[in-house]
Amino acid sequence: MVIGNSKILVHVVNRSPAGIAFIHFLNLKTMSTTDDLTKNYSGLLGNILLARNIKGRTIITIPQRSTKREPTENQVTARRKFTLAARYAKNILQDPDMLAAYTARSRPGLSPYILAVTDYLKPPFVDSIDASGYRGNPGDKIGVTAGDDFELSSVGVKIADADGIVIEQGVCTFDLITGNYIYTATVAVSDVAGVTIVAKATDLPGHTANLSVTL
Repeated sequence: MVIGNSKILVHVVNRSPAGIAFIHFLNLKTMSTTDDLTKNYSGLLGNILLARNIKGRTIITIPQRSTKREPTENQVTARRKFTLAARYAKNILQDPDMLAAYTARSRPGLSPYILAVTDYLKPPFVDSIDASGYRGNPGDKIGVTAGDDFELSSVGVKIADADGIVIEQGVCTFDLITGNYIYTATVAVSDVAGVTIVAKATDLPGHTANLSVTL
């Protein structure tokens, strides 16, 4: 390898799958001392390799080559989501109540900002609806299993007849014992055949998840 007017014999060892290699300089000509290179040199080597000096050792990496290919649709979507997530997190920092919610879950290495970004990128979910206790009577219970990587702001239930006309709807309460969300019916229904129950979970960023069952 030639750097400037210097001819260097290089032995590459411990090459990683990522293209990173630790090097030993075996022969150095027209340089004052080996330390001049191994301790001080950093930059491009022949426009092929990139040298970085870390704690007195020169590490050689293969520079990432730029590409002019257009991003895929998935890449564009992912970048857009991350931009929106970053915007959401910045807004959180300006909202004392929301900031307090994320700060309460933060820890070293996991700031409220990072928590907010992650929360935005991960939508809530509704796993199941337990309608076994619903018979069309006021006071009947409907259980919903739902969650989020951070916190749900609400879980609601809507009950509609076979024609899609809404019979009733409302917000569930959280059951500390079962960990499920419980909806208590308030309207009498003479025949529950064909009735559809829809559960909707909403997280703090406002994303929703839905699940429905038809009796």
